[in-house]
Amino acid sequence: MASESPEDTTSAWEGNEGYGGAEYHQASHTEQHSLHQPVQERSTSIDPAFNAPGESPSPSDVDEDGDEYDPESITITTTAPAPVAPSASKKRKKAGGFIVGSSDDEDDTPPAAPSNTLKPNTDDVPSHTFSHSPLQQSNTMNDAAQVRNGHGVSAVPAPQNQGTVPSKSRLPADVIGILEDRVNNDPRGDMDAWLSLIEEHRRRNMILETRAVYERFLKVFPQSAEIWVQYLDMELSLDNFSEAERIFQRTLMSVSHVQLWTAYLNYIRRRNDLNDPSGQSRQVVSQSYEFVLDNIGQDRDSGHIWQDYIQFIRSGPGQIGGNSWQDMQKMDVLRKAYQRAICIPMANLNTLWKEYDQFELGLNKVAGRKFLQERSPSYMSARGANTHLDNIIRGLQKTTLPRLPPASGFDGERDYLEQVELWKKWIAWEKDDPLVLKNDEPDTYRSRILHVYKQALMAVRFWPEMWVDAAEWCFENNIVSKDGKDAGLEFLVEGVAANPESSLLALKHADRIESTHPTGEGEDGKEALGLAVRAPYDKVLDTLYDMVKKLKDNEVAVIAKIENDPSLAITNDAEYDEDEGEVLDRTSKETIKKDRIKTVQDGFAVQIQMLSQQISYLWIALVRAFRRIQGQGKTSGGVRAIFMEARKRGRLTSDVYVAIAHIEGDIYQDPVATKIFERGAKLFPEDEHFMVAYLKHLHSKHDTTNARVVFSQTVKRFKEKPELAPKLKPLYAYFHGYEAKNGELAQIKDLEKQMAEAFPEDPALAHFSARFSSDRFNPIATRVIISPATQMQSKNIMQSIEQQQQQRAVTTSIRGSPHPSALASPKPQFMQPQGVNSPKRPFIDEPDDYSNPPRKMARGVSPLKGAAGRRLDQQRRAGAAPTAPISRDITFLLGLIPPAHQYDGSAPRYRADAITRLIRDTHVPDFKEWQGHQTQGHQTQGLRTDWRQQQQQPQPAASWPNQWDNQQGWRNDWPNM
Repeated sequence: MASESPEDTTSAWEGNEGYGGAEYHQASHTEQHSLHQPVQERSTSIDPAFNAPGESPSPSDVDEDGDEYDPESITITTTAPAPVAPSASKKRKKAGGFIVGSSDDEDDTPPAAPSNTLKPNTDDVPSHTFSHSPLQQSNTMNDAAQVRNGHGVSAVPAPQNQGTVPSKSRLPADVIGILEDRVNNDPRGDMDAWLSLIEEHRRRNMILETRAVYERFLKVFPQSAEIWVQYLDMELSLDNFSEAERIFQRTLMSVSHVQLWTAYLNYIRRRNDLNDPSGQSRQVVSQSYEFVLDNIGQDRDSGHIWQDYIQFIRSGPGQIGGNSWQDMQKMDVLRKAYQRAICIPMANLNTLWKEYDQFELGLNKVAGRKFLQERSPSYMSARGANTHLDNIIRGLQKTTLPRLPPASGFDGERDYLEQVELWKKWIAWEKDDPLVLKNDEPDTYRSRILHVYKQALMAVRFWPEMWVDAAEWCFENNIVSKDGKDAGLEFLVEGVAANPESSLLALKHADRIESTHPTGEGEDGKEALGLAVRAPYDKVLDTLYDMVKKLKDNEVAVIAKIENDPSLAITNDAEYDEDEGEVLDRTSKETIKKDRIKTVQDGFAVQIQMLSQQISYLWIALVRAFRRIQGQGKTSGGVRAIFMEARKRGRLTSDVYVAIAHIEGDIYQDPVATKIFERGAKLFPEDEHFMVAYLKHLHSKHDTTNARVVFSQTVKRFKEKPELAPKLKPLYAYFHGYEAKNGELAQIKDLEKQMAEAFPEDPALAHFSARFSSDRFNPIATRVIISPATQMQSKNIMQSIEQQQQQRAVTTSIRGSPHPSALASPKPQFMQPQGVNSPKRPFIDEPDDYSNPPRKMARGVSPLKGAAGRRLDQQRRAGAAPTAPISRDITFLLGLIPPAHQYDGSAPRYRADAITRLIRDTHVPDFKEWQGHQTQGHQTQGLRTDWRQQQQQPQPAASWPNQWDNQQGWRNDWPNM
């Protein structure tokens, strides 16, 4: 693909002639050519769609459009490896940085082994001067070396399958070679291959090879603390202390993991003898403990480090409880260590508190109780928080060997998302400040949250949202690392290094740079800002383009493997007389081979299309960023320069053309927007969404004539291919909506007729009602409510038990019967049916009829067995009073109360709480007590007479009830019986 000169580019934009050529990409929605066609059909030097029917390309057309942009990017050649210079009559195809061959070099018969090789073209490799971080440079070093190897070494062809399955096969005994191939093919995904390779080298005692594999592994997974510890143990086993110290320098401040810091303490204690009479070694170990606890002491798994530190203090010189200065100093240091440890939620928190309690009370009980009372609230908060946190993160896997997240809908996705949610819950729990540190100890509060973020990113390293969440929290709280750098920006840089293909991290990084980068004056300041903002975009775009290239190489390799499959080979023997069965076998093999190749091509096409979408939207974001920074860029830079570069690199979808056209037309009011749409219509003639956007643009310019022409031509083209028929629906929907608002009735009816013929499955009135409806309301489909009582009845399939009870209560109140209903009667009740009525026999809906009761009786409570039953039996034998049942008179009273739905707004309602208190405080005698009172009726009658006579005489109001209470034991309300 030839590049454009600045003069041609300027004239193309200013003269509105840069989009006049007809680049017609027949069956793809991207600017890159698809690999879904046979090899012979793709090996053409000039796209026939460049010329209109009956026309030949003029030199001006070729210079203006052909050299400016070529929609095809990848084709497969069948020529010799040595490149041949293109002739004057036929243009050599170049796209995406690769020479793609010529039709003159094709053979009529396909070769046995494909020799199609993608050769890098050094003229089209973009060279950027943007600076990257060391991590970014290390990740792209190998790819850059491969590209540089193509410069000036044209005699050596590029490898056919870089980063794919190797062409040579390995023997089953070559375990290391097989594992190396797996690691090279999938460095971030095949964790099992990495671990097996390390284990195999260590088993064979290959120290140099093992060290090299460790270094390669830790470049991909730099925060894998478990592997760092294994690497360290190997070096320490060889007494290679200098290498061990180098590992500590590389990891301690960047990998916040208890296991690694524990290994550091073990190394310090190993190198420093505590029996040193000078005491220098003990001081070094003590300082190391303080250093470790300051960095990792807030971890909930650091309990054993605190325990070791306390034991280390206890073993030091001095005696606890002594009176010398050394003894007092030891007690102070030990008390301080205990007080720091008991405030941290850890597994051994209770053990540390008990030891602290014994320590304080052993020195002085009075002073000890004072110290314990002061620290008790912090300990209780830490203990409760530890229990709560255990419940929150139950099931969390705190691993440092990250796995790639499974694709949506595939195996393992739910488990992975559950782990992500558990980490988010833990982070949210820390932000809620359960230890009450935000106001009193803000540094500790922030360090705990930051530590949990680092722990989470070790486990879910390949989850970009977690990196962005951590960076956002650091930006909001102005977190600065210990070396004075922006912690949030460091999270973004490390996240991009871990996920170079992530659009989210790249966009967030670029947004941060654009927001915080110092703005210079003049064009130099704009250029510097543009270079800084563009660096994250270049990183992710290079990664995605490399992924597309790798998929292309894999597709070629897989197709070649199918072509060379011996089971599908066809014997070509001219002297061999084929019978009917052999002809059928040949045909079936050809069909199987074609089906397999088609399946492979379709699978790779889906992946490439997804990457093309990512690439296109990144270019759109970059164009918008440069519009804000450098503007339109008629002479250099700006929107147009980025668009030109995007077209040269290829893999663009129609969304890029739509976005650029809107920027030119809506923001700058430039008529070149129409030219961009015309170019896109020729590149993406079968993209219905682009055609709808094109029609909207024409209508916004009030160009209804051309809009109708574009619509009619598009519909005609889609109808010629049955597979494109479903794509007509959005076109018809938009154009019908526009004509319904602004067109004539005849045109509207004609469109509706066409829509009815094209989509016979749609309802008859759907197109007619679409004229008058909007996204929020449809006046035709909406029903007008005329009679709410008739039209708005609730849906009841079968009456529930509550409704049946309400109907029975209504029937009882209407009849005026004073006796209780069947449901409210105190006599033993039959089991009421639960749920719906049984279909086996009719349900008895007669509340007063007991002649035919249900067969099942209410079942008594079965006795409990085991420990619970024994406890209840002991309580019964001990004389525990059982709960008294509700009296049948109260049950009768409650049965007379009407249900709640029978009360209107004006009628008073019963208060449930008042009725409950009345029932609770009212003494109702049982039947035996009432019968005993009836036998004393004559005495009761005399007492009533005397009482009435006393009521007629003046006396204190509270004197008579007490007399009868003393004589008969009756309560104050017995005369009312």
